Amino acid sequence: MRIFKVPFDLKREEKIFGGYLSLRQVIYLMLSASSLSFLATPLPIPIKIIIISVVSIFFILCAFLKINEQYFDKLFFYAFKYVFRKKIYLYERCGK
Repeated sequence: MRIFKVPFDLKREEKIFGGYLSLRQVIYLMLSASSLSFLATPLPIPIKIIIISVVSIFFILCAFLKINEQYFDKLFFYAFKYVFRKKIYLYERCGK
């Protein structure tokens, strides 16, 4: 029985849509586009524009921005988890 090595790359996502976008990126782009649903709310136009632009920019950053080989959505999640988790501070006496 012959054994063949199958090459695979764990550092890159599989590009499913057109060879350019991964499933994660497409989901974030759909969430960014769905922020246009704020247009149907009874808010003043400037507030709608601000909300839509902030939400769209956040999801576009989650889809495409990579910092130190880590995508922005994971980095944001880790930062959020760090800020809101319970921290344990240990005090140790030294010098005796």
